[in-house]
Amino acid sequence: MEITPNIGFHEKLVDIVIDRIEGYEGDGRDAVVAAPVAGSKAGTNAGTKKAVDRHPIELESFKIIGSELGELSCTAAETEIVKRVIHTTADFDFKEIMRFSPNAIGAGIEALQRGAEIITDVKMVGVGISKERMGVFGSTLHCGVSDDSVIAEAKRTGATRTATAMRLAADKIDGAIVAIGNAPTALRELLRLVRVEGAAPALVVGVPVGFVGAVEAKDELLASGIEFITTPGRKGGSTVAVAIINGLLIEAASASV
Repeated sequence: MEITPNIGFHEKLVDIVIDRIEGYEGDGRDAVVAAPVAGSKAGTNAGTKKAVDRHPIELESFKIIGSELGELSCTAAETEIVKRVIHTTADFDFKEIMRFSPNAIGAGIEALQRGAEIITDVKMVGVGISKERMGVFGSTLHCGVSDDSVIAEAKRTGATRTATAMRLAADKIDGAIVAIGNAPTALRELLRLVRVEGAAPALVVGVPVGFVGAVEAKDELLASGIEFITTPGRKGGSTVAVAIINGLLIEAASASV
């Protein structure tokens, strides 16, 4: 019996995900309408006006999560991020494995409030991040994995496209939030840029999933000395990265009120 090859990353899959996400956002769940934050790229309005309309299903889900989660040995803001990851994955193991550097939440909020760029390893992460919430602060997304220059350079060097995209985005990393949910090679390349070339991201959300290289890359992140949110071990993924970034966007908007 002939088995078809692994489809891998395909643009049409992204289109499907976009359709699903737009359908989700269209039903009124957790919608945020806000004016630009003072000092952000979006404008100079004083303060942020925020209206949250959370769908009853989401409210009930978070009620269940709260009742089963119990007390965590982390801050209130970190707990909210953990809850969002559990809500996304339905996996309570994340309450035990998620790790935050001492100022991860603060660094993320500060970066978002000044309109920092969000760099992702794959398009799937960028697709899930709330554009409406980003628009409050004027933040933008960058993912170079499908750029012609990245594809050509990866073919020339034999490196993965995600690692190549991270290397070619080196001039964008300082002060940015980097969200990696899929590719351990992208995280390893980012950490090489930090270690060797002095790159200085504001925050790294490093949660690549998998059996090959993910554990080692996240262990390296834990020891890097930079601000991070990570999930040591094999678990993680693009949806986890999305949940963390969207949670940070909510925290940043709340802190601006």
